[in-house]
This record gives sequence, structure tokens and C-alpha cells, in this order.
Amino acid sequence: MTARCYAVSADQAMAPTQFVDPATVVEGKAEEVGHLFLTSQDEKFMAGIWQCSACKEDIESYPLNEFMVVLDGSVTCTGADGESATYGKGDCFIMEKGWRGVWHMTETFKKYFIAYTGD
Repeated sequence: MTARCYAVSADQAMAPTQFVDPATVVEGKAEEVGHLFLTSQDEKFMAGIWQCSACKEDIESYPLNEFMVVLDGSVTCTGADGESATYGKGDCFIMEKGWRGVWHMTETFKKYFIAYTGD
């Protein structure tokens, strides 16, 4: 396979995804779509775009290390320690694997992401 350099778009067609564990949703319903632009052969690294309806999750242990760029909407992340931060359009932030807390989207939320599931 030949390595490429190519543009990605926030207007990329997306299909239903299942990143959100329905058991963690404590408010609303996670209706999500996304598209993976790149996935490593071992499937531990991925880059893509994701969008979800307003909902609130109580996350026991975030399953991956993830860098995000918010394209639309906002999310408030409140850690088990009570520390809270809200990220909106244009913000970049990182979630570390193992983070415990509440992920709350009060409106449709859209992001670019780069994620790694390994240790």
C-alpha cells in the first residue's frame, strides 16, 4: 500500500456508530454517527469524526486516550474529583484512558478525534 497525504472534511458522510455504551447513559439517548478516516492495522489507533445527540453519560473508566477538536456544540466533563470543564466549538482537549466522571452534551456535539486504545 502506498502512503498518502489527503484532506479530511467536517462535511464527511457519516454512518451510525456504537462508541457510547448505552449502559452508561443516564439522561437522554445517544444517537451517534461517525466516520473513521484512518485506523491502524491492529485497530488500536484511529482518527475520525463523530457526532452525537444531547445526552449525559456516567463513565466508570474512559476506554482510550483521545485528543479532540470540537466542531459544533459543547460538552461538560466533570471528573470524579469534582473538577469540571466545558469545551465548545474550536476548543481542543484530551481525555486520558481511565478517566472517571460525567460526560454531558446539552446539544448535538460534533468533533474530530484521534484515539489510541493501547496502554
